[in-house]
Amino acid sequence: MKKQLWTALSVILFAGSAWAQAMGSLAVNGVGGENQGFRKVKAVRCDTTKRGSCDNPVFFDLNKPTAVPAGMYIVGFENSINPDLVQVREGSTTTLQLERIDIPAVMKNNNVRVYRDMGKLVEQQKIYMTMYHMKRHFFFLDKDNFDDLYLAGAWERDYVQRFTYEACDNFVKPYDAPSSVLRAEQICIAWNNARSPMDLRGLFDFGVGYGEKDGSFKQMWVSQPSDMLVMKHPRYLVAVPIKGSTFVSVFPGAYRISAEGKDAKGKTIKNVSIEVGNYSKSGSTLGFSLNVDGLFTNLGEGDCASARTWETESRAYCTSDDQEGCDRSAASSCTPM
Repeated sequence: MKKQLWTALSVILFAGSAWAQAMGSLAVNGVGGENQGFRKVKAVRCDTTKRGSCDNPVFFDLNKPTAVPAGMYIVGFENSINPDLVQVREGSTTTLQLERIDIPAVMKNNNVRVYRDMGKLVEQQKIYMTMYHMKRHFFFLDKDNFDDLYLAGAWERDYVQRFTYEACDNFVKPYDAPSSVLRAEQICIAWNNARSPMDLRGLFDFGVGYGEKDGSFKQMWVSQPSDMLVMKHPRYLVAVPIKGSTFVSVFPGAYRISAEGKDAKGKTIKNVSIEVGNYSKSGSTLGFSLNVDGLFTNLGEGDCASARTWETESRAYCTSDDQEGCDRSAASSCTPM
């Protein structure tokens, strides 16, 4: 009996020792901008084999390798997110480098806003990645201070963390359900059946038409009791909008810079769009505009040859064959005229 107890204890101790040794380190190098107030890296380890299985976040300073358990991480800084999952290996250091965005001189004497360009696929995929693996948005964000979303302090009210799909766990469709509940049912089906981050693309509208490229987007959300709502996310700022700022530091991705005012000659200052870092830009201009009333129409309910919108494996809600990834012959669903 004593031998059995000792054997069991040895196994437990060995397992604990093995886990303790399964450590690596993560470092993010760069310099925070003058108007980036938090300047902390946020990293969340997720079990990529089990959706929604993520650890509590860890926070650490720039340029300081920090010991963390080995695994796959989502990593962010100042409301920007690294485009891909980051692997930390046992016994080694994984290092990421921030990109610097310099504010154009003509803008520096105006209130400058730098925000994520949600009209570009690289930023859309970051939303899919975090929502798929974490089942919620990555940062706690507040809009009360600037009308746009920036990191929320401990004393501030979060704006986005409530946009989960927990209501889909206990979805109940009443008899003679209204249209909003029927749409909520289809959203829950899409959410529950997702097998990859891209499977969530039909739950978001990243409007890319003329006049819509303001960085905002819409999320099709299911609230209690099983009702579908369209929730608008304001622009995702990566710094506080103040005068005199010279640069911001972000992870690779797509961003826009806007200024409220005129230059020295009295001309209205134009916004600047910029993509930074090394990532695959193939299809980086992809986007889609979701038609909520025609959500998830099956192929059998209309002819895709004359459809108003259709969906393929690489893009949701196509409106023209000229758009990349929008071959009608590859359509998996469509919304008839």
